[in-house]
Amino acid sequence: MSLDLSLTGRRGVGVVLTGMIAGVGVVVFRWTLRALVYLLQRVIGVKKLVALTEISHLDGVRLWLLPVMILIGFGLAKVVSMRTGIASRGERGADRVIEVVNGATAELPLREALGTGVAGVVALGAGVSGGPEGPIAMLVGGPLINWLPRLGLEKREVKVLAACGVGAALACLFQAPLAGVLLAGELFVAVGFLGVVILPGLLISAIAWAIESAVFGGSPLIGHLSFGAIHAEMYATAVVVGLIAGGIGLLYRWWIVVVGRRVTRYSRSRLWRWVVIALVVTAITSLTAIAAPEVLSTGTGWIRLVTLNAMLGAWPLWLLLVVPIARLALTGLSLSAEAPIGVLGPALIIGSFSGAALWRLGALVHLPTSFGTLAVVAILMFGAVFGSIGRVPLSMIAIALEATGSLTIAPLLIVAVAVAAAMAHRYGMTIFGAQVPPGHSPLSALG
Repeated sequence: MSLDLSLTGRRGVGVVLTGMIAGVGVVVFRWTLRALVYLLQRVIGVKKLVALTEISHLDGVRLWLLPVMILIGFGLAKVVSMRTGIASRGERGADRVIEVVNGATAELPLREALGTGVAGVVALGAGVSGGPEGPIAMLVGGPLINWLPRLGLEKREVKVLAACGVGAALACLFQAPLAGVLLAGELFVAVGFLGVVILPGLLISAIAWAIESAVFGGSPLIGHLSFGAIHAEMYATAVVVGLIAGGIGLLYRWWIVVVGRRVTRYSRSRLWRWVVIALVVTAITSLTAIAAPEVLSTGTGWIRLVTLNAMLGAWPLWLLLVVPIARLALTGLSLSAEAPIGVLGPALIIGSFSGAALWRLGALVHLPTSFGTLAVVAILMFGAVFGSIGRVPLSMIAIALEATGSLTIAPLLIVAVAVAAAMAHRYGMTIFGAQVPPGHSPLSALG
């Protein structure tokens, strides 16, 4: 079966429209989230949640309001899910879009998509621990799936463009435009790559990035890092990091998919049960945030700071160990309280902090620097954790390289991500339940 995605006529209009919706969607999302986080800071009396100086605890004049704000975030998300009729759905966010693209029909009610996206933004803005890609996937995917058919495009063409638009939007969130086409090709299948997305995906990613970077600038997520010379010993470090990252990914998946969904089924059975779960998650998040504010909201701004400053003592070792554990736990708990958040963003934080902690432990035993600097180990873990369990190894390699503005670390990153991905493949695990085996996606047969 072939699919004509030539960039002429209505198909060309569809590509341009998809890129514009993806770019504008990311801009609106980031503006809204910034405004809500600023409001949260003002309410609890904290000047900054992210600073370049040492931060070992959350200091504010009205910290008692933090759990109130978080509970409001959970409550609004619950109300939206009940009002839009999606309270009983198993998949939300990126997984829901994957489910629609891989399904026999292309049906994602606009009310459901926008309701879920808005609820996710509000929850994150209120301090709920989670990733931004869940809401943005719905805010971009929903309009595309509903509006593109009005151009007279076939259902298969709509699915291809929707996949490209979601991939471009997710890549823009992490300042990695090249990863847009890779995410479009990898995110929807458990193994392999959908080649049909390459041509439209490149153009859609370029349009979306042009819009996003025109508003927010095009600087890398982490910054232009200098990794120095690559020594042979660093390949041993890459293998070790890959094994650890693979283990963390499997643990992350188990917590999200197995434990989190069981708690979700429990909370959905009775409203009072949801109230209990929401109160417990709110209390845990608030208490953890007082000692480790890195667990609040998306927290992606901390990735740059920990990568650049952990060697300077800005973060004590206990905090480098606590943040990954807390992020992993709170992401699953927030999902169980029905907050429509993402799982990619937390995985990046888990990886970068775990890498920094591993480097600090190596420094304590006087491991030679030829085995890797802090930046090397942190970035390897940054890419390998989600590259394994998300089944998006190429995308995570691209995101990590674009986040640092350097290709020097590419060989080591390939080794670390490959080892971690092999572990996930060995056990047949993926964190996205809607991903399908190779050849089973309706887009796999298109060419």
